[in-house]
Amino acid sequence: MKRAWMVAVAMTAAMAAQAGSHKPQADALVTVFTYDRVGVPGAVMARAQRLATLAFAAVGVEVKWVKGKRLGELQEVAAGEMFTVVFDGPAPAQASPQAMAFTHVGGGADADVHVFYNRVARFGDREYMPEILGNVLAHELTHALEGVARHSSEGLMKAVWSADDYAGMVSRRPLAFAAEDLDLLRAHFNKEMSPTLTLVAAR
Repeated sequence: MKRAWMVAVAMTAAMAAQAGSHKPQADALVTVFTYDRVGVPGAVMARAQRLATLAFAAVGVEVKWVKGKRLGELQEVAAGEMFTVVFDGPAPAQASPQAMAFTHVGGGADADVHVFYNRVARFGDREYMPEILGNVLAHELTHALEGVARHSSEGLMKAVWSADDYAGMVSRRPLAFAAEDLDLLRAHFNKEMSPTLTLVAAR
């Protein structure tokens, strides 16, 4: 439990300073396996992942991105949690008109997150589309970490982003976490984390 207490304390400090620290210390690790079914351009993917990484780094969470080859294969993962993100084309018929992605909260699906890339790519200002995609990735991975289907009234975890939110994305910085999301992330990581290597199946 000593490790869990130390992580909780360190994350509390990192979260309190999320807006002011450029190089926060990472106290938790998340590995994200990506599966690209639509051919997202490499430069777009890199910028999007960088922005999502910045969002979590601000609260003391390190994100490592791994390009997966096939869903279901065994993957060697360092200490930390594992999530899978699939980049699809058109959204399924049951998806809401505004949804750009969907997270399977609680697991039991082929992947944790499905990104509807066609919807993200349709934004008029394509210069900043990677930043929109990066915020989408951070938003959906936060759903997976929090483990509940909920949204906040402001910031990254809003159900629907406003014109001001999109305007803020052109700064190439992620939207901020609301206070309630900081609490949920802190609660999630306030537990014992194993430092051992494991073999897990990438769903």
